[in-house]
Formats: sequence, structure tokens, C-alpha cells
Amino acid sequence: MLTIRIDGIRELDRRLSALQRRDMPFVTAYALTKTAQDIRAEERAVMMSVFDRPTRFTLNSLFVKPATKQDLAAIVHFKEGFGSVPAWRYLGPQVAGGPRVHKSYERALIRAGVMRADEFTVPGAGARLDAHGNMRGGEITRILSQLGASPDPMQNMTERSKRRARRTGVGRYFVLRGTRAPNGVYLRKGGREIVPVLIFVPQPRYRKRFPFYDTAQRVFAARFAERFREGLARFAGGRRRKAA
Repeated sequence: MLTIRIDGIRELDRRLSALQRRDMPFVTAYALTKTAQDIRAEERAVMMSVFDRPTRFTLNSLFVKPATKQDLAAIVHFKEGFGSVPAWRYLGPQVAGGPRVHKSYERALIRAGVMRADEFTVPGAGARLDAHGNMRGGEITRILSQLGASPDPMQNMTERSKRRARRTGVGRYFVLRGTRAPNGVYLRKGGREIVPVLIFVPQPRYRKRFPFYDTAQRVFAARFAERFREGLARFAGGRRRKAA
């Protein structure tokens, strides 16, 4: 979360006329809010340059809390209830660096005993990826169902379905360990052909890729004075009093 405040307001207020003093909270709130919106737009542009095909989910992960005349602070922060995973949970390591956290389906596989707690996954050669390079949701659902790891017990395969799948073999996901092949989840495609879908790996660590705070400071230095002048022109002398 990034909070934008202005130092020196009291000294500036002391030098202003009574009319200007009355308008100053509106001018400042406007400038802070507009600058925060500028920061959010630039952060989005930076995401597009540092990430490989970021999803709309990621690009829309930032939220602006506007400043008001009572609270002269605008906030740019990551959305909390953002789908099934708070945005900061998976973008935080990209901002600060550090270890990756488990994804929701990985936690489900761990709870079911399919993976160890210190294991993570990367897509295998047989994984079906979407346009952003991520595992397709439908395939994740089938893997969890066939391995008895779905958070919804109704979606897990019954024993009868498992026996039928074992007889045909085709399209069956299974866990392979202790062979020359990497440990992970594999798919039997037909006959003796199997392909890796999820490979189990140690916990990945991220380097800092998303300069969130540096970007905010740069945009603030470049835009706040201009936004403040806009606010003066908009609000000084009793003009409209909507902050943004």
C-alpha cells in the first residue's frame, strides 16, 4: 500500500488569504487524488513491460482511495478480495523479492497428500496453457478431481469412476515419483504415452521485478505540481467542489 501525503501544508496555509485558505482542502484533495490515479495508470504500464503477458486480473489489481478535505491522503493499494487470492499475495514477491507462496490448487494438493508441504509446481511439457502462459482452469479442475484433491468433495471422482478410468487409461492423471523422470503429475494420453503436466520443484524465489514504490515516487515528482495548479484553477474562488 502506498499513501500520498503533503508536508508543509500548514506553512502554506499561513501565507494564504482567507478565501484561498477556505479552498485549499479541496485543491489539495483534488491534486492528491488525481496524482494517485496517475500513479495507478503508470503502475499498470510498468506491469505490462516487466511481466510476460500479464492477465487483466493482474493489470486491474490496484485500487485508489481518494483524498477528501477531511483526510488529505490518497492511497494506492492492492485489492484485497481480488478473486480467490488477494493481489498482494502473489504480486508482493515481485515488488519486494523473496519466496513464492503456494497457489490455491497447490494447497489443495498438499492437503490431499499429493504434494509435500515444501514442494511447488511448474507446468510440464504436456500442460495446456492459456494465452498468458498459465495453466488452464479446466485442466486444474480435472487434475484435482482425479487425484481426490478438489476443495469441493462433490467434484472428486468416485471409486467407480476411478476404476473405469484405470481400465481405459486414456486421459488419466496420476502422480509419478521415484523414477528417472521428474516427480510430478502426469497424464496418460493413450497406449504407453505419458506426458508431464505438473512438475514438483523446490520453492522458487523471485527477484525484484515490479518497481512499485520507485514508480510511484517518480510519477508523484512529475505530476503533483501540475495537478495542484489544475486544482487551483478548478476550485479557487468558490468554483466546483468535487475532489476528482
